[in-house]
Amino acid sequence: MERSMQTIRADVVIAGSGPGGATVARELSRRGKKVVVCEAGKYQKPRNSSLPLLTMMDGLGLTFSKERTWVLRPKTVGGASVVFCGTAFRPPQWLQERYGIDLRDEVAELYKEIPIKAVPDNLVGHAAVRIMEAARDIGLDWNPLEKWIRPEKCKANCGKCWFGCKEGAKWTAREFVDEAVLNGARLMVKTKVDKVLTENGRAVGVRAHGPAGWVDIMAEAVVLSAGGQGTPPILQRSGLYDAGQGFFIDPLWFVMAPFVGQGTMYDITMTAGCNLEKDGIVMTDLMPPPMVYTALLVFAGKRGWTKLPKVLQAARSLSIMIKVRDGLDGRINVDESFSKPIDYDTWWKLNKGAVLAEEILLKAGARRDDIVRTAVVGAHPGGTVRIGTLLDSDCQTEIKGCYCMDTTIIPEAWGLPPTVTVVAMAKRLARRLASQGT
Repeated sequence: MERSMQTIRADVVIAGSGPGGATVARELSRRGKKVVVCEAGKYQKPRNSSLPLLTMMDGLGLTFSKERTWVLRPKTVGGASVVFCGTAFRPPQWLQERYGIDLRDEVAELYKEIPIKAVPDNLVGHAAVRIMEAARDIGLDWNPLEKWIRPEKCKANCGKCWFGCKEGAKWTAREFVDEAVLNGARLMVKTKVDKVLTENGRAVGVRAHGPAGWVDIMAEAVVLSAGGQGTPPILQRSGLYDAGQGFFIDPLWFVMAPFVGQGTMYDITMTAGCNLEKDGIVMTDLMPPPMVYTALLVFAGKRGWTKLPKVLQAARSLSIMIKVRDGLDGRINVDESFSKPIDYDTWWKLNKGAVLAEEILLKAGARRDDIVRTAVVGAHPGGTVRIGTLLDSDCQTEIKGCYCMDTTIIPEAWGLPPTVTVVAMAKRLARRLASQGT
C-alpha cells in the first residue's frame, strides 16, 4: 500500500455518514468530542428528478450480486436516509427479549426530536385513499404509517420523497451531519476508509483514501458505519474475515395498474400499508421513480418488456410495493462484490404479496389485463456483522475500541425499514462512548 501522506488526530473517527454514523457524530460532538467523519460519497444537492437520484447510488444504482440479484446501495452524505421513503418502524420486540437491548428511552427521545408520526389526513393523496379502502375491503389491516416527515413543510401532490426532499419536510441523516459540523466535527467527503489500524488488539484509528491521497486518522475509538455492504470489507482488511458472511436484503417488487384519476406517483411515498408479520410481508402504496420503474420492467425480462408501454400511464397508476423478509445467506467479499440468491421461501412471500396486491387493485377498479409486475430489487442490506455473532451488545467487535453502527448490526432478518432501530442504537452507543471518556 502507498504510504500515508498525512496524519489527523481525533477522539473518534467514523466511517460513513448514514443514520448510524451521523447520529454518533452529532451526539459526541454535542459533548465536545473531536470527531472526524469519512464519507466515500459526495454531498449532492437533492433534485426532483431520477438522474440526480442515481448519482447518489453506488454504480448509478446498477449493483448486482453474482446471481444477478439487483440491490440498491446509496453512497452519499446521509446514506440511505437521503433516498429512503421516510417510513418509521419501531425496533422489534425480539431485540430486547433475545439480545437484552432495551431501546425504549432512545426511541422516545427520537420521536420527540423529529417528531415521527403518521401523515395527517390533509396530506393523504387520492390514490393512497383508494388503495387503503380496497385493501380494507378484502380484509387487510391497512393503515397510515409513521413517517420521518414534518407535515408543516410537506407539499400536497409532490411525491418526491425519493429524491432527497428539497422542501426539507423529510428528515435525513444530513441534518445530524450538518449539526455535528457546526459543533466542530470534520466531514471528509470522497474519503473511503480502507482498514482499521490496531495496536495490541485495540483500534487506534483508520487508514483512508481521499482526494489528497492516503491519510491515517488516529483516534481513541473507531465507529464503522459504511453500510451493510461497505462495513464488512473494512473489517476483513482489518483481520476479521468472518465479516460479511450471511446478510439480508429485504427483496421487493411492485404491482401496479392504470387508474381513473391521479396516481400513486403524486402521493407521499409509503403513506399507508400493512405488516403481515407472521409471513414476513410488508405491503404499502408506493410508485418507484420513472427511470427506476422502467429499469424494473426491463430487468423483468420478456414479461416486463411487453408492459413497457404502461410506463406512459405511470402518472395515473395505482402502485403497491411488496417487501419481504429473506434469510441470512450470501456473502460480501473484500472487493465489495457479493453473492445473494433469492431462495424458495422468499419467492413464496413475494408471490403471496403479489396476489394480495392484485386483489387490491382489482377491488379498486383495475382490469386484470392492465396489471404490471416488475422485477425484484433488494433494499437496505444488513445483518453482515451481527450482534451476538461478531459484535457484543454494545456493537463492539473483537478489536477493542472498534464498533459498528449501521444495518450490519441487526442480528436477525427483519423485513422492515431499520432506520429507527439504527438511530436509537447509535444514541445508545454515543452515550456509552461518552461515559467511557472517549
